[in-house]
Amino acid sequence: MKFLVSIFFSMCLGLVYAQPEYEALDAACREFNKRPYDTPEALARELCKDLKTDREKARAIFSWVAQSIDYQKGPELEARTKQEYYDRRVKQTYRSGRGVCMDYSLLYQKMAQAVGLNCAFIEGHAKTFTGSWESHAWNAVKIDGQWQLLDATWGAGYRNDQGKFIREFQPGHFFVEPRIFLLTHYPEDSQWQLIDQPISAADFKKLSFYANGDLQRGIQDAVMEQAPGGNIRLKLKIQQPNTFLFVQMNGKDLDVERKDLDGWTTLSFKPNAAQKFYVWGGEKKNNKIQLTLMGEFYRQ
Repeated sequence: MKFLVSIFFSMCLGLVYAQPEYEALDAACREFNKRPYDTPEALARELCKDLKTDREKARAIFSWVAQSIDYQKGPELEARTKQEYYDRRVKQTYRSGRGVCMDYSLLYQKMAQAVGLNCAFIEGHAKTFTGSWESHAWNAVKIDGQWQLLDATWGAGYRNDQGKFIREFQPGHFFVEPRIFLLTHYPEDSQWQLIDQPISAADFKKLSFYANGDLQRGIQDAVMEQAPGGNIRLKLKIQQPNTFLFVQMNGKDLDVERKDLDGWTTLSFKPNAAQKFYVWGGEKKNNKIQLTLMGEFYRQ
């Protein structure tokens, strides 16, 4: 029987990975000064004026918002209509440089629409690394006729073990595969699950897993299966599979059988008593294997 996998990447560990194709763009966005621009729309148009694709524009705005806004609640606002309330929040967030999830998402939408992107503001609930269920907001952008999911709030940083928000760019929350995104984000409107068979809120709450697709290191999808003999079969879709893959559990390296077939890398191993395990990827350089933490996984 298949069950969904928890991939506990950058949010909890505070790890920052680079997406090579966006490194220069992310760096430029990080240094982009908002002072000459009175509105977020003006800034967005200038930020994206030399970019050729909608994907690059969506990334530039994600990068700027995530790297420029601090996660901090601002003063309460009053308005006569919902749209006026949203507009006031965007102005306050842009002016003050701080906000919460709604503010990140509304600001992202406003900037994306200013450069011609079809962008949705999505409200729902998110599951944190503690397993709690809380209100949240994020975005979807239509690229080449297909909706893509992103979370600029989680892109801005992560919560440490004490629940404190740490400001640190987390690019893996940009354009996450829908099935992986759904493990932590449950939209009020089921159409934004972007899967063929939407799940119920009750089923979402039963999933005691946390997951992020690690697009930076090439993991785009993951499925964990119970295998005969009490073994675990972990299937990973990796853009560029590492030469070496290791599984560590309770401080011990496990014996792993690996198969690469049809775009999936399958790791089969017998777990010990721990619930958490780590997958490391390695490449040989100067007669040494240099390791990179690819993910922290949880099993039931």
